[in-house]
Amino acid sequence: MKIGFFGDSFTAGIGDPEGKGWAGRLCDAEGHTHVNFGVPGDTSEGVMARWQAEAEGHGFDRLVFMVGSNDALLNEHRRVTINEVNRLKNAKAIMVGARAMAPTLFISALPVADDGPASGRIGDMARQMGMIARINRVAYVDICAEVAASSVWRDEAMANDGAHPGAGGYRLVADLIAANPVWQGFIQA
Repeated sequence: MKIGFFGDSFTAGIGDPEGKGWAGRLCDAEGHTHVNFGVPGDTSEGVMARWQAEAEGHGFDRLVFMVGSNDALLNEHRRVTINEVNRLKNAKAIMVGARAMAPTLFISALPVADDGPASGRIGDMARQMGMIARINRVAYVDICAEVAASSVWRDEAMANDGAHPGAGGYRLVADLIAANPVWQGFIQA
């Protein structure tokens, strides 16, 4: 199975010395091929603007999105980068378009270890994203709270740049996704 992954630096696996991130580990463990379109610093708005052009011509069997962590950060004006209404609109637009191309799964955005307020907003968004996914008939895996509670994620991120873990943190994310029945049903469908 060939899977396209879209998102931000967490999707890209920034900080992983092995360069696999969670997407590479997940696909390696399950025998899937993949293309990773994670772009550091990208927001839901950026992913919405680029994903279709990147996906075209690859013949993906599945599409997977993880967006929103950068949306919840504060910009230089101390305002949230992408407000709640717009981030949910962006997610809906991605879901509708992606679902028309291939079976689609959204995964909750991941917390930022050194930014408690942003991680709180990301947790709120994870719950809201579940509702948007249900309404739009898109599979959704929420691992935000489990990742936020992980000492491996937190310790590795804090030893790195405060946001991105090393291999152990990304292994944790891949394992949580692989064990989730929504992921399993999505892959087997």
